[in-house]
Amino acid sequence: MADFTAQLAQRASTINLNAGPSPLPDAALLTAAASLLSYSETPGMGIAEISHRSPAFDHVVANANDDLRTLLEIPANYKVLWMQGGGLTQFAATVLNLSAWYRIKHQLQPSDEVEGWYAVTGSWSKKAAEEGARMGVAARKVFDGKKHGAGGKFTSIAPADEWDVPQLEEKSRRPAFVYYCDNETVDGVEFGGVDSETAFPFDKFDPAVPVVADMSSNFLSRPVDVSKYGIIYAGAQKNLGPAGVTLVIVREDLLVDLDEAVQYGGTRVPSMLSYKNMADTNSMYNTPPTFTIYVCSLVLRSLLASPPLPLPSPTSRPLAPLSSFADQKSSLVYSELDSSEGFYAGTADKAVRSRMNVTFRLKGGEALEKAFVKEASERGIKGVNGHRSVGGIRTSIYNAVTLEHVKTLVAFMREFREKHSQA
Repeated sequence: MADFTAQLAQRASTINLNAGPSPLPDAALLTAAASLLSYSETPGMGIAEISHRSPAFDHVVANANDDLRTLLEIPANYKVLWMQGGGLTQFAATVLNLSAWYRIKHQLQPSDEVEGWYAVTGSWSKKAAEEGARMGVAARKVFDGKKHGAGGKFTSIAPADEWDVPQLEEKSRRPAFVYYCDNETVDGVEFGGVDSETAFPFDKFDPAVPVVADMSSNFLSRPVDVSKYGIIYAGAQKNLGPAGVTLVIVREDLLVDLDEAVQYGGTRVPSMLSYKNMADTNSMYNTPPTFTIYVCSLVLRSLLASPPLPLPSPTSRPLAPLSSFADQKSSLVYSELDSSEGFYAGTADKAVRSRMNVTFRLKGGEALEKAFVKEASERGIKGVNGHRSVGGIRTSIYNAVTLEHVKTLVAFMREFREKHSQA
């Protein structure tokens, strides 16, 4: 039998800063653990043992959807889908669904080309553009961060008036979609929030063109105006729940029968990638990852019931406390970087620094970075190594990372600097 007392003690002495999968709230995990043996609505049967078509699981999905709609203030004309395959599958699914929608809407000829426009600000949006091209769209980069960033790296996002957005004639064909990644976990670059000067420039594009956003790594960290988007998707394994499910929010008018698009030059698409199939079956087109969805429902409820900070006012948006919390935590780490006299050097420009993934290098190079990871681990601070493609250090401070965790990290950073700057 598990000794939860000992395990909780181990957990309390560990600071998990992994970029994903990432830490989850203790209360949600304890409830989930107990529910594996016997779920409250099905006594004697665990949550992972019941039918996905049972009334008990219907309640799980309904509660999760309701809480998500409350937290994000999702308009009624949007569907919430629980899908599988992670963000990489959505690189393709968004293209296939929106290409089909576009072909049907404009009744294209089979030989007609469909364009998708991509703002490439980091490693994940770069991969998305490459996958879009593989899926058959003409993937146009309206912004390429590598051409703008220092040293040919993804370090910044140019002002919108420097983006390469074509000026379209009134009767010319529009792209099927505009795609961007709201927060780049590898590169530590993030667009600003609602009304920020560094927010995604919606007014740069025709409002009739759906905007697709990958919010996997900053989902539920701040208020979002969902009505500005055609599709928002997020892999669960950052702020929402365990790996295994991807949350998709899609505007209803974009749901089409993908097979209908074949007569207009579309291709046959696997049924599991059809947003319409998922919407028509309340995400139960096949057996979904039931336990993962259940844990997500617990996390969502915890964000509503016990936000990390109180609402600034009764009229504040539901995610305002999480936005303030993320700002408070990330500013502590960035303050330490900026006051280190070059010992630590952030990789992203200050205007677009990520609140979720703080990426930086050490003045002493790779050898000292390895020492930083080793000594941090010895202090119980885990998962601070940078992504394998870029190296360096990355501290991921998602919703479940506490203020005390971050203060401990910053104290370690200061001690490490004092120790090694004199060596």
